[in-house]
Amino acid sequence: MGNKRKAEEEGALPDAIEMDQIKGTGPFAVYFPSGFNPEKAAAECEWETFEHEQKKNQYAVVAKTAHNVDFLGSTLNPENNSVTPCRYSLGVFDRSTGTLKIAPIQGNRILRMEPRARDLDYSATATSPGGTDKKSAADIQARRERNARLVEEFGSQRRKRQLAAAKSAQVEAAQVSGGEAVLGMIASAGANLTTRDVMIAASLANNRNIPPHHPEARTAEEAYRLDEIVPESVADALEIRRLFPAQNKPEYREELLKGKVFGEGYVLSRLSALDTPESEIREGRARCLVLLGHLLKILNGPGGGNMIRVKTEESIAGAADRLRMASTVLEGILDLFYSHESSEFGDRYILSKEKRNLMIGWILILAIRTEPQCVLDPGSFAALATELKMRGGDVGALYRELGCVTMRVNGPGGGTKVTLMPPSNEAKTLANYFPGLKLGGKKPGR
Repeated sequence: MGNKRKAEEEGALPDAIEMDQIKGTGPFAVYFPSGFNPEKAAAECEWETFEHEQKKNQYAVVAKTAHNVDFLGSTLNPENNSVTPCRYSLGVFDRSTGTLKIAPIQGNRILRMEPRARDLDYSATATSPGGTDKKSAADIQARRERNARLVEEFGSQRRKRQLAAAKSAQVEAAQVSGGEAVLGMIASAGANLTTRDVMIAASLANNRNIPPHHPEARTAEEAYRLDEIVPESVADALEIRRLFPAQNKPEYREELLKGKVFGEGYVLSRLSALDTPESEIREGRARCLVLLGHLLKILNGPGGGNMIRVKTEESIAGAADRLRMASTVLEGILDLFYSHESSEFGDRYILSKEKRNLMIGWILILAIRTEPQCVLDPGSFAALATELKMRGGDVGALYRELGCVTMRVNGPGGGTKVTLMPPSNEAKTLANYFPGLKLGGKKPGR
C-alpha cells in the first residue's frame, strides 16, 4: 500500500508548472501517409535537413532508408502554399523539474513525407522548344519499374492489386510480332464469347458508374466493402464521437438537427442501427452514417454542391468550416468526386454530372450498408428519397443499378423495401443482380 502511494506521489503533477520558451532553431514535425514507421526502422533510417538558399524559412527533410527508397518532406509542397491560421509548437514536460519546454516547429508546417525512389528525377518532364518529350522509352520504363518498387514495398494491398490488374491488361511490344499475333491474342481472349457477350462485358466494364464493388462477391459485406466505401483517407477523421451521444440525449440530437451537422435529418433518424454490442460493427456503421450525412449536406447545399469554392485568402480548412466538417474529410470528398480548377481568385472544385451520379450512388450504398442485414425498410427508403429530393421510383431504379433488389410492401407502413444480396436458394454473386443491358433496335414509335 505504501509503495502504491509513493508511486502516485511521484507521478503527481506539481502545483505550478513553469514554462520555458525555447528560441532559435526548433524541431521539424512530419508524418508518413504511406504508413511507414521510422521508429521501427530507427537503426536503418537516417535524417537530413536542408534550408533553401534564396527563400527564407523554406526547408526540406529527408529520411533515408535501407530499401533504396527515401522519404521527402518540404515546406514548398503545394499543400503548404496557403497561409496557415495558426502557429505550431512542440512541448516537452520535464516532470522532475516541473518545467514545460516549448519550441516552435521549424518552418511552421507539419510536413508530409512522400516516398521517392533513389536515382529517379521527380522534376517536371523536360520538353524541347518544339514540344516533344526528351524522355526516352527507357526513362519511362525505368520510372514505371521504380513506381512498382515503391508500391511493392510501401503500398497498400488494394494499390498492389490495382497495379497488378493494370499490368495484366498491358500489351507489350515485345509480345506482339505482327497483325496475326494481335488477332491471335484477341481470338484467344474471346474464344468462348459471342459478339454480344463481348459488347455487354465491355459496356459493363466501362460504363458502370457506381462505388467500388466486387461483382464476384456472394455476401453484402463483400459486395461493397466498408474500407472501400469509407476510404482510409477520411475514415479516421469522421466525427463518429459526436454522433454516439445523440442516441440517448434528445436535447443534443435536436441541437445537431438544427445545425444540420449531419444533414437534414435522415442520419439522425437511423441511430437505431448503432444498437449493437460489437464495437467494431458499431463504429463501422457510425462512419457510414457520418460520411453519408456530409455527402447529403453537400448535395443539399448552395448550388446543389455543383461547385465548392476556396477563396484565395483562405485554405481548404475555411471551406470545411463552412460545410461543418473536418478539413481532412472535405479533402477526401473532393478527391473522390470533384475536379480542380485554379484562378487568381482562388480554387474551384467542380462536380460533373457523372461524378454527381456517382456521389448519389455512394449515398445509397452507405445508407443500405448501415442497416442490419443490409435491408432498408420502406420508412427509411422514403426518408432517404425525401432528403435526396428525388422521387421514390427514381431512387428504386438507382438501387437496382447498384445490384440491390427492390420490393413493394403493401399495407400499413408499406412502401419500397430494398435489400442488398438477399438470401437465395441459388448461389448468386453481385454480378447476377446487376440489370442486363438492353441491346437492340429502336423502340416502337421512333
